[in-house]
Amino acid sequence: MKKIISLTSLLLFNAGLASAAGPIEQAQLQTSSSGFELRVPAPGPDVIADAILQEAIDKVASLGGGVVLLGAGDFKLSRHADDETVIIKSNVTLRGQGYATHIYLDPKTPPNDLRYFPMRIGSASVPAHNIVIEHLRYTGNDKAISGGSIMGFNARLDEKESLLLSCDNVTVRNCWIYDAKQAVGCTKPATAIYLAKRVIPAEEAKEAAVDPETVRTGYFDADRMATQFKNWQVYHNYIETCGNKAIELAECNGGLIADNHIVNVVDGPQVIFGSRNVQIRDNIVYFTRTGINISEGSHHIRVSGNQVEPMPEVSKKAVLPCLLFRTEPLPLHSRINEVVITGNVFRNQHTNEKCAVRFVTRPEALSCVYESIAFSGNIFDGDVQIYDVRTSGRSTVQDIIFADNICEGAVLSEPQEAMASSHVVVRGNLLRQPGTITLNASHWIWSGNTHVNGTLEIAAGAKSNIVRDNVTAFPVTDQGTDNVLAGNGVMKKAEAP
Repeated sequence: MKKIISLTSLLLFNAGLASAAGPIEQAQLQTSSSGFELRVPAPGPDVIADAILQEAIDKVASLGGGVVLLGAGDFKLSRHADDETVIIKSNVTLRGQGYATHIYLDPKTPPNDLRYFPMRIGSASVPAHNIVIEHLRYTGNDKAISGGSIMGFNARLDEKESLLLSCDNVTVRNCWIYDAKQAVGCTKPATAIYLAKRVIPAEEAKEAAVDPETVRTGYFDADRMATQFKNWQVYHNYIETCGNKAIELAECNGGLIADNHIVNVVDGPQVIFGSRNVQIRDNIVYFTRTGINISEGSHHIRVSGNQVEPMPEVSKKAVLPCLLFRTEPLPLHSRINEVVITGNVFRNQHTNEKCAVRFVTRPEALSCVYESIAFSGNIFDGDVQIYDVRTSGRSTVQDIIFADNICEGAVLSEPQEAMASSHVVVRGNLLRQPGTITLNASHWIWSGNTHVNGTLEIAAGAKSNIVRDNVTAFPVTDQGTDNVLAGNGVMKKAEAP
């Protein structure tokens, strides 16, 4: 029910604000269609705005929610003894005047090795819900300060009592976010994912992993699943210079990362720790290490309409995958499944390896199964590695459809002895790389592809593949055993007019 305030009460409240000597003495409280609206003028670059922002947020939250409307100008923050400056509380919309409203951590802040949250969504133990952050500019000054990590708009539930809590219905939109280790994100401690009701250190987790009864991905515990973060939406933002993931949704059920312009970040958007029902769509991502990350236990993820490529100045010797499926450095039997990758452009022509897609199981992981992944209608301007280059013996790739894509690079596979793979269908793709693509795997179906400038070779040791109805520039060759070849044709060269 919408709260009603009488005119007399409103006038008395505003008079109290105007006469008070506190930091929000110039703020004005009004009613709006969304509830209460507290207008806060910018104090300018010579004033520390910590108390001004916190008291305004606290006041609106105490009235049941509404808008903290920030004026144009500077809101400079300082670093506190704990790990946050300002806490954004439930039912608060923090709204600026566009680019002119600038919230930033003082670049003269001394460095510190600990992670820090200048603008935290909820606290480490008390979550916040129904939050909107919009139409403002934020600068973390992570690089200028150095040491630790200066975060953006993040919710992290660190304490034991908060592991079965979540921050729900959070929207960050139409913002400019600069130089934060992560621009936006939600997470819980990685070392807590084994047991839902208490935090255990990594050493104890490793010991627990020896017992088959305790080996489990803890974020799939029923209690933990029920308390995932819910309905996070991050869209229409400009994000520049992040030293880690630009946007990270961890243990999140229901999320949208859309229409963001993401530039010069180490890693692009990521879903992790059992996140599900998340869309990553229509983003432009320029990165320096990895593009979009589908990580550790995530499932039912849709990646569509994105344009992803490394920054032009990256090292030629780096790998830099545009799309990465991977695990965390944790001793888990993990799974990444039910992922749809469609209508994207993944381009890597800046590096020698030209890696567009890669699978990586970390050495600390016990195993990972990558399954039920569909790639369709994408442009891969680089190589697609349908295998694990790091610890292939601990990885399984199965139930993969790679169909109707345009590939400027190769589609690469590993022998069955190196990595288990099955039910992989490569169908109806336009393969433009000159020369020969080698099929090293077994039990694949390679059907209806067009090799414009080359052909396919089935490697020695590859067996029980079905290769049929492909059109190649040169005949298909088979060095393996028990493979079925049928209906393949060789294109005739076009005659000169």
